[in-house]
Amino acid sequence: MKILRLLALSVLWQSAIGQSRNYDPLSTDQIPAQPSKQSWHFVEDLKSPFWTKIEWENKKRGRNQVDLSKGIKLDTLFPDSKFRLQTVYEDLRNFCLAGKIAYGSGYRVKIVKDPALKGEEFRVDIARKSGQIAAGDPDGIRRGIFYLQDEMMKNGDPYLPLGSVTKVPTVKRRISRCFFSPIKRPGNQAGVGDELMDDIDYYPDGYLNRLSHEGVNGLWVTVSSKDGQENSVGFSDLVSTEITPNAGAGGERRLEKLRQIVNKCLRYGIRIYIKTMEPHVRFKEGDPILAKYPDLTGSLRGNTYFLCASGTSGQKYLYQATNKIFSAVPELGGIINISHGELYTTCLSALPATGGGEITCPRCSKLPPWQILHHSLSAMNKGMKDAEPDAELISWLYMPQPQSQSKGAPTTLADWVFDIPSNTPEGVVLQFNFESGVKKTVFGKELIGGDYWLSEPGPSDRFERIAKSAAGKHTPVSAKIQTSTSHEVATVPYLPVPSLIYKKFSAMRRLGVSHTMLSWIMGSYPGLMVKATERLSFEPYPDEEAFLNELASYYWRTEDAKKVVEAWKYFSEAYENYPLTNIFQYFGPMHDGPVWPLLLTPRDAPLSPTYQLGSRNTFLPWPPSGDRVPESFPDILSLEEMISMCKRMSDTWQVGLGLLDGFSEKYSGNRERVLDIGVAKALGIQFRSGYNILRFYQLREKLFRMKGEGRRLVLDELKEIIEEEIKSGGELVRLCRADSRLGFHPEAEGYKYYPEKLEWRINQLITTLAQDVPAIRKAIDRNEALFPEYTGESPQGAVAYALPISSSDPSGFWNRFEGEAAGSLRWKADYKDETLHIMIADFSKKGIGEKAASVKSAEVWVEPKRLWPARRYLMTPVSKASISTEIADGTLKAEVKIPFSELELKTGSLTPVRVNIKAFSEDGKTIVWREEHPLTPRLILGTQNSRDLGWLIFK
Repeated sequence: MKILRLLALSVLWQSAIGQSRNYDPLSTDQIPAQPSKQSWHFVEDLKSPFWTKIEWENKKRGRNQVDLSKGIKLDTLFPDSKFRLQTVYEDLRNFCLAGKIAYGSGYRVKIVKDPALKGEEFRVDIARKSGQIAAGDPDGIRRGIFYLQDEMMKNGDPYLPLGSVTKVPTVKRRISRCFFSPIKRPGNQAGVGDELMDDIDYYPDGYLNRLSHEGVNGLWVTVSSKDGQENSVGFSDLVSTEITPNAGAGGERRLEKLRQIVNKCLRYGIRIYIKTMEPHVRFKEGDPILAKYPDLTGSLRGNTYFLCASGTSGQKYLYQATNKIFSAVPELGGIINISHGELYTTCLSALPATGGGEITCPRCSKLPPWQILHHSLSAMNKGMKDAEPDAELISWLYMPQPQSQSKGAPTTLADWVFDIPSNTPEGVVLQFNFESGVKKTVFGKELIGGDYWLSEPGPSDRFERIAKSAAGKHTPVSAKIQTSTSHEVATVPYLPVPSLIYKKFSAMRRLGVSHTMLSWIMGSYPGLMVKATERLSFEPYPDEEAFLNELASYYWRTEDAKKVVEAWKYFSEAYENYPLTNIFQYFGPMHDGPVWPLLLTPRDAPLSPTYQLGSRNTFLPWPPSGDRVPESFPDILSLEEMISMCKRMSDTWQVGLGLLDGFSEKYSGNRERVLDIGVAKALGIQFRSGYNILRFYQLREKLFRMKGEGRRLVLDELKEIIEEEIKSGGELVRLCRADSRLGFHPEAEGYKYYPEKLEWRINQLITTLAQDVPAIRKAIDRNEALFPEYTGESPQGAVAYALPISSSDPSGFWNRFEGEAAGSLRWKADYKDETLHIMIADFSKKGIGEKAASVKSAEVWVEPKRLWPARRYLMTPVSKASISTEIADGTLKAEVKIPFSELELKTGSLTPVRVNIKAFSEDGKTIVWREEHPLTPRLILGTQNSRDLGWLIFK
């Protein structure tokens, strides 16, 4: 076998060498096409019957157990006028068939109504000869029947414990999302997918039955979303109102499909919620609607007025829209409305959650912030409940800050935020991100997480404060969490870390949380983690060890459950090492590192978003991520610290995997368990690859700056990483071919990695081994500097010089800006006392007064180290600047002093850095040293292009 593998590698090697002359690993043209939707085989798996074949362990029945192996007969005495229990009765029949248990005869179970039991609450009584399930609602009966099935599965045999059990839900509403439905955002696929406008059934019976089994009793459907320009539609896609008479195009078609979804899901005890961001109605200045309804005029943003919901007309819009929607769709479950944070909604949106801002609306500017939201929510809630009294309005305060831990970025929320829970309209559920603001100290540094964390269970201090304030006024609270996956890594169906879910739900229980949104677009795949949430949403509440053993027994044989639990604990311990920084989620290598090129030749190429296939701005596919790995973490952390955390995560995960050795063979006849093991192995590969990528570029940068023979050893280490990635990539290809879920990212609406792309990357690595490694080895043999134009040892392109400040020669080197707009503006850099000093001056012959007004503001961008994102430093205008520096024939316009410590510079070894200087004139012109070529916008990172920087050499 080893010989065959070597032969196969040799063939790939020769193929790679043959194509290498025209091969660009960062070109999107050479990446294999995305798998077609016909190859999303996991959809067929979700459609398939929940019960197929149950292999009982055939253990001896215990003294306090009753044997149901001879058959089960239901006496269905519970009234079911809407036939909501037909699906669960059918499910029990299929369970019996799969377990070779007679259905319709044998042990008798009465299904009865007990009005004292509410909602999903149920009681199960098991005696020797017969049993009973009692509930006051069909949802309770459903959960009771599932409880019987779960007990038999956990026992490993069709035995039930004698006695009486009552289960009471504490987290009453558990809302998820379809794993594979369109997200109604542009960029990933052609057009903007709207699940309400196509003929595809995203809620097949088999899928709904799985979700119902795992406790999901709500699903959210996207109505409002956004594009790359922060535009959105919502209610206007469904209905028109007196205020929006031209809205509602395609609305009836959408409402008809929504009715179909609602009716189908109710058969499985699942209610549908529409996800909106309302009000999001805009008016241009001069719009005749504003003349007709003057009180619609809210805060001005640019040349656009947003609808004010505090006036009578704005409240009329919200009432009519919600009332028409809920009148048109009977039994629609409710609305999840992002009331503040994602897009501009009410006039309150003029105030950032972190503080500051100004409300310019003539009405809302006079109100306390909470009252602005109260007006909006009250109108929506009344319109909804007048049509559907049982529907729920969930108001989501989306306040994820900080999403980047850049210097000076706010990390706390404004005081007015915490006034909202106690002033939320009666009956409205307040939703808040459970982990946003959560903190962790590593290497003596405090990290703060933004939105959506599974590795750090939470809650954050701010969620605690929100929940406690709400409890004082009996405002129901919903926790927005992630369940199966999160933005940390979303290219697997789930992470087997139930200990972390246990910590979440224990805190939710302590804080009285009654609702939960289980996932954003990613993180909703049914299975282990969703099942865990169902068990933890009911009283009596288990201790952690009992919970884990119970959960393992549901899926694995009794003899193996203990070892599986031990593996889960290692997985959870490993995952808690995930760096607590959002930018690593959005740009780091943990999602799809196995298809990142490893660039031994420097390219200074940016990273691409982990959660998209294409840009929402350009609609073009993102290229493969390049070598600028420091873009994926904040400058509060060093690359060495990131590597340390990722190594601990990878190493500890491997310990857990080791406990499952031999399980693939033991469970070879059980496809579900084999796939579970495959998911854990895929995660092990992804975590190791992420660690390898960071370490590769750390070693590469070290190699380029070394001298002498030691470089050979570092090159050998780089070569070993490449070879390891080739091997693990091949293993991941095999796992992907067995499991179509691997590599799929729901928010990207496609695959971040797949077999063909993995093989493409393997070819790239082989090319690197065949060409780049030998070329660098020869350069080392010749004792040549490696890529001196890249390191700054022999810089190419624009170069400026920073001189030590000398009283004998104050003139220095003055550098020209580009373009005619620069006129006589010049800039220069010098240094003294561990400080870099940069100045802009005007050398024109005009009067001093006129010159002083020509520069309104200025800034310096400095890349502290190669590949690191450039840092922005505002320059102080001349009116406030130091006048201690003498400038012959010129006038100082702006200056900034930057301590060497911020740039990691040392006086004894001043390495070159890259910079750009920008000035903004009074007449709106931008003046730059190096012409700018903005990149496609990226979240947090913006449009910054490292290739727009020039060299600053210290003399």
